[in-house]
Amino acid sequence: MNEKNLDDFFKKEIDEKNVKRVREKPRKPILEKGPKSTSFREFFRNRFSFDVNVDLTNPTSVLYRRNYVIKNIIFLANLIFTLFAFIGISKSNFILTLVFCLLMTTISQTIAQMRKRKTDDYSHQTIIMYLQCLYVFILAVILYIKVWVGFRLVSETMTNAEFSVTQAAYLLIYFSLVITSLYQNPKLVRTMFIWALVVMTVLHCSILHPELYQNATNLGELIRYAFVDNNEIAIDIFLRTIVLLAFFAALYSAVSITYYMNEQRKNEFNKRKGVETNFIDVVESVFEAVKVYNLSADDLEQKMSAKRVAASAKELSIAMAYDQETIEKIYEFSEVHSEKIKMLVIDEKKGTDGEDMEQIMEKTKLATTIIKRLQLCKQGEDIVMAVFEHQITDDFRYNMTHTQNDRISQIILLCEIYDILRNDRSYKKGLNHLRSLELINNDFDIFFDKDIVSRFTKYNHEIETAYEKAI
Repeated sequence: MNEKNLDDFFKKEIDEKNVKRVREKPRKPILEKGPKSTSFREFFRNRFSFDVNVDLTNPTSVLYRRNYVIKNIIFLANLIFTLFAFIGISKSNFILTLVFCLLMTTISQTIAQMRKRKTDDYSHQTIIMYLQCLYVFILAVILYIKVWVGFRLVSETMTNAEFSVTQAAYLLIYFSLVITSLYQNPKLVRTMFIWALVVMTVLHCSILHPELYQNATNLGELIRYAFVDNNEIAIDIFLRTIVLLAFFAALYSAVSITYYMNEQRKNEFNKRKGVETNFIDVVESVFEAVKVYNLSADDLEQKMSAKRVAASAKELSIAMAYDQETIEKIYEFSEVHSEKIKMLVIDEKKGTDGEDMEQIMEKTKLATTIIKRLQLCKQGEDIVMAVFEHQITDDFRYNMTHTQNDRISQIILLCEIYDILRNDRSYKKGLNHLRSLELINNDFDIFFDKDIVSRFTKYNHEIETAYEKAI
C-alpha cells in the first residue's frame, strides 16, 4: 500500500475523530418549540413532484404517484373552472351553475377515493388515470359551452371583454390536454387526442357556429353555405383544427421523447441494481474470506501481535523522521486488521440506495486495506520460514521485494518480522532482542531498504522498549 492509499483510507478516520470531539462538547439545554413549519418549497414538492416517495422500478408505484400529483393539479384546475363558471352568472341560470360546481366536486372526490383503494393494482390505477384525464377534459368542454352559451343567450354579438373570456375558456380545453401529457404516456395522449378531435369538431360546428346546423338540410346546402356564401366559417374551423393538430404533434413528440428516456433510464437503473446486487455478493464473499483468514490464529494472540508490531512501527517511523500525521497513519495501518475487522458487515435488510452503496464502498476500501495488511503478515511469515529453512531463491527474493515495496509497508513488514523472530513458531523457538537484531542485519537485510534497516539498528533500544511495553 502506498502513501496515497493510506491518505484516502485514514481521511475518514480523522473526520470521525473530529466529529467525536465536537459531540463531546457540552450542549445547551433545548427549549421546547412548536411544531416545525414546513417551507413552501417542501409543501409544493410533496404535492406536485413526481419523484417523491416512489420506486422508479415499480410501474404501479410510479403511476400511483402520478395519479396523486394529477389529482392535486386537477384540484387547482377546479378552482379555475369554478371561477369561470361564475363569470357572467347574471346572464345564465344560477341553479345550473351551482349544480355544475357540485357535480364537479363530487366526481373529483369520487375519483380521489377510488385512487386510494387499490394502491398496488396497476390496472386499477390505469383506470384512475383515464378517468382523471376524461374528467378534466369533459369539464373544460362543458365549461366552455356554458360560458359561450351564457353570453350568446343575451345577444348575438359579444363585447370585447366577453369574447376574451370565451377565448380563455376555450384555452382551458388545451390546458386539460396538457394535464393529460403529464402522465408521459403516448398511448393515453393518442386516445385523448381522438376524443379531443371529435368533441372539438362537434363543438366548432354546433356551439361556435350554430348556423351550420340550421343550414345542414342536405350535404350540398351545407357545403354551399360554409364554403361559398360564408367561407370565413370554413376557414375558422379549418384553422382551429390545424392548430389542434399542430398542438397534438408537439405534445405527442415531447411525451414520446420523455417516455423513451424514462424507459431507458429505468432499464439502466435495473441493470445497475443487478450489478450492485452482484457487487454486494462479491464484497460479502471477500469480507468472509478476510474474516476466515484473520481468525486462523488465536484471536487474543493476534491482537497482541498487532499491538506489538504497531508500537514498533511507530517507534521506527519516529526514527525515520516522519511527521506526526504519517506516524499516526502507520500506527493505525499496523493494527487495522485487528481493530477494524468487525466493521466488515453488510446489513442485508437495507436496500441499495445511494447512501447504502456509499457505506458499502467505504467498507470495501476498508476490506482492501485489511487484505493488504494481512498480506504483510503472510509475507513476514513466508520470509522468516524461508530464511530458517534455507529456501531463499532469486525468484523468492524478487517476489518478496516487489510486493508492497513502498517505505511504509517495508517499515511495517520489518517490525512484523521482528515480532515473528521474538515469538515461537512451529519451526523455531522465540529469540531475544539481540539475536533478532543480528538476524535482521545479516539474513533479512536483503529484503529491505538499507536506510530502514540502518535506522532500525541505530534505534533498536527505543524500538525494543516500545515493543516490550506493548506486551
